[in-house]
Amino acid sequence: MNIGSTLLRLFSDRPSPETQRLEPRLSNAVDNQAAKTEKAAEPLIALPPPRPEEPRYDLRNVSPREFADITHELYMEGTLNWDEFQMIGFPSELSPRYNETIGALTGEKAKPDQPKDMLGHWEQRVEFERKYNPDADQVRTAENALAKLSWQSQTPVKLSA
Repeated sequence: MNIGSTLLRLFSDRPSPETQRLEPRLSNAVDNQAAKTEKAAEPLIALPPPRPEEPRYDLRNVSPREFADITHELYMEGTLNWDEFQMIGFPSELSPRYNETIGALTGEKAKPDQPKDMLGHWEQRVEFERKYNPDADQVRTAENALAKLSWQSQTPVKLSA
């Protein structure tokens, strides 16, 4: 190709055969032979479907030690206030004397690194507080803490389209 033919192609009214766009044909009878000679359309590349987002924390399968780290993080970011953090942020299995106290009563040793349903534990604890604790403020604190923990274990909500 030389410069003359390139300039002619650039400034001519009709497009060259190799750059001519092929449009789909609507009639079948006449254009079947032309369709056979045209190149087959390449398949469209599609994006994968969006994955559902995971919850921020899986509090149904977390160890007491990880739970303490999560609640501390929630306190530091301002999700939990001090009273809520004091109530839920220190799982009893992290106590160095757990085996001598609670463990001696229940017959189980502390397992601070074994995953458990910590959200379920706090649901039971809130029910216990509602039933047996006469202090309404402490019950309200336990309910608020449970609501915030439940919110953290749900899938995120998209607010924009």
